[in-house]
Amino acid sequence: MKNFGKVDIILAGAVVVLIMLGQLMVFSASSMFANATYGSLTYFFQKQLLWGLISLVLMVTVSRFDYRTLTNGKIPVILIGITIILLLGVLFFGRTIKGATRWYSLGFVNFQPSEVAKITVIIFLSHKLSRKGIEKLDFKEFLMPVYLWLALILFLIFIQPDLSTTVMIAGVAALMFFASRVRQNYLLFTSFAFVPPVIFMLINGNNYQMRRIEEWLKSLGDPLLAAYQVKQSIVGIGRGGLVGNGMGESKQKLFFLPDSHTDFIFSIIGEEFGFIGTSLILLLFVIILVRGLRIARIAPDGFGQFMALGITLNIILYAFTNVAVVTNLFPATGLPMPFVSYGGSHMIFMGISAGLLLGVSRRVKHGSFETERTDFTNPANRFGAAVLEVD
Repeated sequence: MKNFGKVDIILAGAVVVLIMLGQLMVFSASSMFANATYGSLTYFFQKQLLWGLISLVLMVTVSRFDYRTLTNGKIPVILIGITIILLLGVLFFGRTIKGATRWYSLGFVNFQPSEVAKITVIIFLSHKLSRKGIEKLDFKEFLMPVYLWLALILFLIFIQPDLSTTVMIAGVAALMFFASRVRQNYLLFTSFAFVPPVIFMLINGNNYQMRRIEEWLKSLGDPLLAAYQVKQSIVGIGRGGLVGNGMGESKQKLFFLPDSHTDFIFSIIGEEFGFIGTSLILLLFVIILVRGLRIARIAPDGFGQFMALGITLNIILYAFTNVAVVTNLFPATGLPMPFVSYGGSHMIFMGISAGLLLGVSRRVKHGSFETERTDFTNPANRFGAAVLEVD
C-alpha cells in the first residue's frame, strides 16, 4: 500500500511467539480438565487454536489499516458511544458466570464488551490528548467532558462487577494523561475528586472483592493464609525449579489449581518449564515494552504517539498484573495473561491491539503525513528515555 513502510518485525515476532507458546500451554494446562468435563483432551485447545489464528489474521489485517482514519470526524466519539451501548446491554442481556454479568453469549464464544472498551478508550484519549494547544484549554472546556465519558465507562464495567478491569483501564488512562501536556494541577485535582467515590464503591460493593483484598493482606504476614488458588499457584512455580518438570508433567493442573489454563497459566509454565520458561515469557513482554515505547517515540503524529503508548501500557500492565497475582504480589484479580491465557474475545482484541501498534510502526519512516507531528514533549519520553533510544 502507498506510503507504508516496513512493519516492526521484532515486535511482531514477539507477539507471534507468545501466541504459539500460549497454544502449547493451553493444551497442556487444560487437557485433564477438558477430558473430565467434555470427554476430549483437546476441547479447549481446538478453540484456542481457532482464536489464535483469528488473532493473527486480525493483527496482520489491522496493521495494514491507516490508523489516521480514526482521527477523522467524530469516529472516536462514535466508538465510545458504541462501547457504552454494549456495556449497558450486557447488564440486561448478558450471561452471568460466577456472579458476574460481563459476557454476551454468541454460541461459539462469550463476547466481553470490556475488551472493546480497552481499545476504544485508548483511541478516544489519543484523539483528545494529541490536540494542539491542549495545555491552554481550561478544565470546563476540555478535561471535564473527557473525564465524564471515561467515568461512565468505568462505572458500567465496575457494576458488572469487574473491579480488576476497571482499575486497569483507569490505570492506562491515568498514565496517558500523565504523558500529555494537560495542566498537572488539573490532573491532581481531578484525581483527588475520584478518591471518595472509589472508596465508597469498594466498601459498599461486592463482598468477595473485599475478601480477596483482606486475604491478600493477611497472607503478606503469613503465606499459609493466602487464598487456596494462590497457594496452589506458588506450589506449582516452586515445583518447577530452574528447568521445570517437562512438558505435560504438571501436577497442579490435575484439579489442584483452578483456572490453570486461564488466569493462572503462568504457574503451569513455571511448573513445567521452570525459571527458564517463565523468564522467556517475561523477556518477550520486555521486548514488546521496548519496541512499543520506541514506536511511540518516533511515531509521525501525536495521535499515533499516544495510541502506541496506550496500547503498549495496556499489554504490559496486564502481563505484569497477571504475574503479580500468580506470585501473590497482588491480590487475586481474574486478569488473563495477554496472548497466552485461554479466551476468545481476549485473544481477538489483543490481536487487534497488536495490529494497531504495528500499523503505527509502518508509518514511521516512509510516506508523507497530512497530520503535523504534535510538539508536546513526546509522551513516551516520560516512560524511560534511555530505553526509547533503542533502534
